[in-house]
Amino acid sequence: MSAVTTTRPSDAAPAPAPAHRPRLLRTAGLVALITLREILRRRGALALALLLPLTFYLARIDVHWTALRLLSIGLGWAAATLGLFTAVSSRPVDRRLAASGADPTALVAGRLVAILALGWTIAGLYAVLVQLTIGDKLIHPAAVAPMLLVTVAVAAPLGPVAAALVPRDLEGALLLLAVMALQLLVDPTADWTRVLPLWSTRELSSYIVEELGSGAGDYLWRGLAHGAGFAVGLTTLTWLLGAWRLRVVRPPEPR
Repeated sequence: MSAVTTTRPSDAAPAPAPAHRPRLLRTAGLVALITLREILRRRGALALALLLPLTFYLARIDVHWTALRLLSIGLGWAAATLGLFTAVSSRPVDRRLAASGADPTALVAGRLVAILALGWTIAGLYAVLVQLTIGDKLIHPAAVAPMLLVTVAVAAPLGPVAAALVPRDLEGALLLLAVMALQLLVDPTADWTRVLPLWSTRELSSYIVEELGSGAGDYLWRGLAHGAGFAVGLTTLTWLLGAWRLRVVRPPEPR
């Protein structure tokens, strides 16, 4: 009969800690899920995000370069507007969560991830639509999806940046509308237009539609580099503004 050795709790080897994901990632994931549910409940805003780019695209589908650029700008405005509304509507909740100990970085990241996920899903649907309608008439149809994905990556953080500059969502929507309209009205070949966030759509649309010969690769990489640079810059700015806005200021302890 074998003996059973018992040990006191204090003598036992400590049990390995469960492998949990970092708290920041868990919080950001939960915030992203809640934000997606809130957006899906706002059917009017969701319908706008779906139908506005479609209207732009169908209005000039006979001119492929213009149709693609309008589709991209329309998708960018829709993604930026969703980001704006989300940032404005979540201000009171985020302040309470930050005061309760939630990491501001997790709150900002979760909201942004939700907008990116929804925007990229819509971009994928429109990429399929373009392939089905005019895909056989394009020079590089495979670049349609990257163009739309880059557009959403730039526009999603643009909405929260606009929200930080204005007090209410109406002013923010008008500000975003002005930015998008400016990009459609100015001559995209002018050098100064590169400071506009969605200038990349001009280069990528040209690469997709036009026969550019040996210089085609330059258009592609200029567009991708410009879009990636603005996406990183605006995302960083969104994080900085959000962290500053949600910082917890504690009163000094009495002496």
